Amino acid sequence: MLRYLLTLFCLGTIAATAQEKGNISLRFVAERAPAVIGQVNLITAETKSAPFALPTNNLSAPVKVAARALTLNTVEKNLELCKIILPENGNDFVILLLPNPKGGYIHTVIPAKDASFRPGDVYFYNHSDKTVLGFVGKATFILPPGQGKALRPAGAKAEGYYEVGFGVREAGGDRPLSSSRWPVEKQIRSYVFFFVNPQSKAVDFRAVDEFVEPEPTP
Repeated sequence: MLRYLLTLFCLGTIAATAQEKGNISLRFVAERAPAVIGQVNLITAETKSAPFALPTNNLSAPVKVAARALTLNTVEKNLELCKIILPENGNDFVILLLPNPKGGYIHTVIPAKDASFRPGDVYFYNHSDKTVLGFVGKATFILPPGQGKALRPAGAKAEGYYEVGFGVREAGGDRPLSSSRWPVEKQIRSYVFFFVNPQSKAVDFRAVDEFVEPEPTP
């Protein structure tokens, strides 16, 4: 009888663990997604997700996975685009995909429930070959190549916007890249990619917004 109860307990634990891992949710956004890639899927040791397209102007719909080690593959030719290892803690992540000069992608994993990246914040990633810098209101940042960070804007104008400016650090001094105004959006998180434009060969940027559902009122 005791052995039977222990067996049931172990099976229940395994089932609960599998269910928890199956609830891991991933959303993707790519700096670029050439048409030749086509649809992709996520492959683990035991599962394969349904095909989906890599978005560049918004986050993908959530993709559920059952493991923390997986690969992103093309559907048509089953080519591996990158390996993804998720953190041990957390079940909800945003994956930034950045073109790898050697082919495929490199990636950055951002916990979607991270207290350091809240609604209203901006996550900057510098995928260019030069240091970029800028400000959102009174909050400033400096990013060397290959680094990312979340920034909490500060110092909004009374009219409900931030003064925003980006620049590139070059040998001859800092060169302005962009100057604009961003509205204060309390339920929007933004992702800003800095990259080398394939046509102009100059540093460029692109922003992607994510609407974050308000927390339910207790």
